[in-house]
Amino acid sequence: MEEDKFCRRCSVVRVNTLCLLYDQGMKEKDDKALEDLKAMVRLAEKRGYKEGNKVLEAGLDSSVVRRLCWNISSLLTDGDFQTRGIKLGN
Repeated sequence: MEEDKFCRRCSVVRVNTLCLLYDQGMKEKDDKALEDLKAMVRLAEKRGYKEGNKVLEAGLDSSVVRRLCWNISSLLTDGDFQTRGIKLGN
């Protein structure tokens, strides 16, 4: 039972990180954040989620961004973020 809670918490952290990358990259025009987001989208696409590139559109409603990020994150691991030097949990 504890293991499931841990996995859910990790999933939420990854989703929050992807949403933050979206905000920084699209709203704040942070080039590194946008490149990191694109890399995560490409990785999720290679693993089977073809719709992830929709999160690369500017001006999306936050609920749409969050939904897309949930789907993207379901195909990623903490290691995928760490490989790019993306801090989880900020």
